[in-house]
Amino acid sequence: MAAPVEILSRLLWVRDAAALPDQALADQLGLETKALAALVTTQPDRFPEALVFHLTAEERQRIPDAPVLAFTEAGAALLAGLVPGHEPALLKLLPAFAEARHVITAQAELSLRVTALEQKLDTLIKVIQGEEVEGAPKQRPIGFVNEEDLPHGLKTQQRDRKKG
Repeated sequence: MAAPVEILSRLLWVRDAAALPDQALADQLGLETKALAALVTTQPDRFPEALVFHLTAEERQRIPDAPVLAFTEAGAALLAGLVPGHEPALLKLLPAFAEARHVITAQAELSLRVTALEQKLDTLIKVIQGEEVEGAPKQRPIGFVNEEDLPHGLKTQQRDRKKG
Protein backbone atom coordinates (compact mmCIF):
# COMPACT_ATOMS: atom_id res chain seq x y z
CA MET A 1 0.00 0.00 0.00
CA ALA A 2 1.16 3.48 -0.78
CA ALA A 3 2.65 5.64 1.92
CA PRO A 4 1.08 9.04 2.63
CA VAL A 5 3.99 10.71 0.83
CA GLU A 6 3.13 8.85 -2.38
CA ILE A 7 -0.54 9.77 -2.00
CA LEU A 8 0.44 13.39 -1.30
CA SER A 9 2.54 13.53 -4.44
CA ARG A 10 -0.44 12.39 -6.52
CA LEU A 11 -3.09 14.60 -4.89
CA LEU A 12 -4.55 17.45 -6.89
CA TRP A 13 -5.97 20.70 -5.60
CA VAL A 14 -9.16 21.05 -7.65
CA ARG A 15 -12.09 23.36 -6.91
CA ASP A 16 -10.77 24.16 -3.44
CA ALA A 17 -10.53 20.50 -2.44
CA ALA A 18 -7.83 17.85 -2.29
CA ALA A 19 -8.63 15.08 -4.76
CA LEU A 20 -6.97 11.92 -6.02
CA PRO A 21 -6.98 11.42 -9.82
CA ASP A 22 -8.84 8.41 -11.15
CA GLN A 23 -5.61 6.79 -12.39
CA ALA A 24 -3.94 7.04 -8.97
CA LEU A 25 -6.98 5.60 -7.23
CA ALA A 26 -7.27 2.82 -9.79
CA ASP A 27 -3.58 1.97 -9.28
CA GLN A 28 -4.09 1.76 -5.50
CA LEU A 29 -7.08 -0.55 -5.90
CA GLY A 30 -5.65 -2.64 -8.72
CA LEU A 31 -8.46 -1.63 -11.08
CA GLU A 32 -8.67 0.10 -14.42
CA THR A 33 -9.83 3.70 -14.68
CA LYS A 34 -12.68 2.58 -16.95
CA ALA A 35 -14.08 0.46 -14.12
CA LEU A 36 -14.06 3.46 -11.75
CA ALA A 37 -15.65 5.69 -14.39
CA ALA A 38 -18.34 3.07 -15.00
CA LEU A 39 -19.19 2.93 -11.29
CA VAL A 40 -19.54 6.71 -11.12
CA THR A 41 -21.54 6.90 -14.35
CA THR A 42 -23.98 4.14 -13.45
CA GLN A 43 -24.67 5.53 -9.96
CA PRO A 44 -24.68 9.34 -10.23
CA ASP A 45 -26.88 9.75 -7.13
CA ARG A 46 -24.26 7.96 -5.01
CA PHE A 47 -21.37 10.07 -6.36
CA PRO A 48 -22.35 13.77 -6.22
CA GLU A 49 -20.23 16.32 -8.07
CA ALA A 50 -18.95 17.66 -4.73
CA LEU A 51 -17.23 14.32 -4.01
CA VAL A 52 -16.22 13.09 -7.47
CA PHE A 53 -15.29 15.75 -10.00
CA HIS A 54 -15.71 15.32 -13.72
CA LEU A 55 -12.80 17.53 -14.73
CA THR A 56 -13.41 20.20 -17.36
CA ALA A 57 -11.21 20.50 -20.45
CA GLU A 58 -9.56 23.57 -18.94
CA GLU A 59 -8.75 21.72 -15.69
CA ARG A 60 -7.41 18.74 -17.64
CA GLN A 61 -5.03 21.00 -19.58
CA ARG A 62 -3.47 22.28 -16.36
CA ILE A 63 -3.01 18.81 -14.85
CA PRO A 64 -0.34 16.35 -15.98
CA ASP A 65 -1.61 12.96 -17.19
CA ALA A 66 -5.05 14.58 -17.75
CA PRO A 67 -7.37 12.51 -15.55
CA VAL A 68 -11.08 12.41 -16.32
CA LEU A 69 -12.25 12.06 -12.72
CA ALA A 70 -10.90 13.23 -9.39
CA PHE A 71 -12.04 11.64 -6.12
CA THR A 72 -12.11 13.50 -2.84
CA GLU A 73 -11.45 11.55 0.35
CA ALA A 74 -15.21 11.08 0.85
CA GLY A 75 -15.63 10.12 -2.81
CA ALA A 76 -13.00 7.40 -2.42
CA ALA A 77 -14.71 6.19 0.77
CA LEU A 78 -17.98 5.80 -1.16
CA LEU A 79 -16.32 3.11 -3.27
CA ALA A 80 -15.92 0.83 -0.25
CA GLY A 81 -19.20 -1.00 -0.71
CA LEU A 82 -19.13 -0.95 -4.49
CA VAL A 83 -15.80 -2.59 -5.25
CA PRO A 84 -16.01 -6.14 -3.90
CA GLY A 85 -12.74 -7.63 -2.76
CA HIS A 86 -10.95 -4.26 -2.64
CA GLU A 87 -12.25 -3.06 0.73
CA PRO A 88 -8.92 -3.69 2.54
CA ALA A 89 -7.05 -1.60 -0.03
CA LEU A 90 -9.55 1.24 0.38
CA LEU A 91 -9.39 1.03 4.16
CA LYS A 92 -5.60 1.38 3.99
CA LEU A 93 -5.83 4.20 1.46
CA LEU A 94 -8.21 6.42 3.44
CA PRO A 95 -5.90 7.06 6.44
CA ALA A 96 -3.05 7.87 4.05
CA PHE A 97 -5.36 10.21 2.16
CA ALA A 98 -6.38 11.94 5.42
CA GLU A 99 -2.76 12.32 6.54
CA ALA A 100 -1.80 13.77 3.16
CA ARG A 101 -4.71 16.23 3.45
CA HIS A 102 -3.41 17.33 6.87
CA VAL A 103 0.06 17.87 5.38
CA ILE A 104 -1.43 20.10 2.67
CA THR A 105 -3.35 22.10 5.27
CA ALA A 106 -0.26 22.52 7.46
CA GLN A 107 1.76 23.61 4.44
CA ALA A 108 -0.84 26.28 3.58
CA GLU A 109 -0.83 27.57 7.17
CA LEU A 110 2.96 27.67 7.20
CA SER A 111 2.97 29.56 3.91
CA LEU A 112 0.66 32.22 5.38
CA ARG A 113 2.87 32.59 8.45
CA VAL A 114 6.03 32.95 6.33
CA THR A 115 4.33 35.60 4.18
CA ALA A 116 3.31 37.59 7.29
CA LEU A 117 6.87 37.37 8.67
CA GLU A 118 8.32 38.53 5.35
CA GLN A 119 6.04 41.59 5.39
CA LYS A 120 7.10 42.45 8.96
CA LEU A 121 10.75 42.00 8.03
CA ASP A 122 10.37 44.31 5.02
CA THR A 123 8.81 46.96 7.28
CA LEU A 124 11.64 46.65 9.81
CA ILE A 125 14.28 46.95 7.10
CA LYS A 126 12.63 50.11 5.77
CA VAL A 127 12.49 51.62 9.27
CA ILE A 128 16.15 50.79 9.90
CA GLN A 129 17.15 52.31 6.56
CA GLY A 130 15.21 55.47 7.39
CA GLU A 131 12.56 55.08 4.72
CA GLU A 132 9.03 56.20 5.46
CA VAL A 133 6.71 53.33 6.19
CA GLU A 134 2.97 53.61 5.74
CA GLY A 135 1.25 53.47 9.12
CA ALA A 136 4.42 54.15 11.12
CA PRO A 137 4.52 57.35 13.22
CA LYS A 138 6.51 60.25 11.79
CA GLN A 139 9.80 60.92 13.47
CA ARG A 140 9.90 64.32 15.11
CA PRO A 141 13.11 66.22 15.61
CA ILE A 142 14.45 66.55 19.14
CA GLY A 143 14.60 70.11 20.44
CA PHE A 144 12.78 73.18 19.20
CA VAL A 145 9.74 72.61 17.02
CA ASN A 146 7.58 74.85 14.86
CA GLU A 147 3.95 75.47 15.77
CA GLU A 148 2.92 73.48 12.69
CA ASP A 149 4.64 70.40 14.11
CA LEU A 150 2.75 70.53 17.41
CA PRO A 151 -0.12 68.09 17.91
CA HIS A 152 -3.54 69.47 17.06
CA GLY A 153 -4.97 71.70 19.78
CA LEU A 154 -1.69 72.15 21.65
CA LYS A 155 -1.00 75.55 20.04
CA THR A 156 -4.29 77.01 21.27
CA GLN A 157 -3.74 75.67 24.80
CA GLN A 158 -0.29 77.30 24.94
CA ARG A 159 -1.66 80.62 23.65
CA ASP A 160 -4.44 80.58 26.21
CA ARG A 161 -1.90 80.05 29.01
CA LYS A 162 0.24 82.96 27.83
CA LYS A 163 -2.76 85.32 27.70
CA GLY A 164 -4.13 84.31 31.09
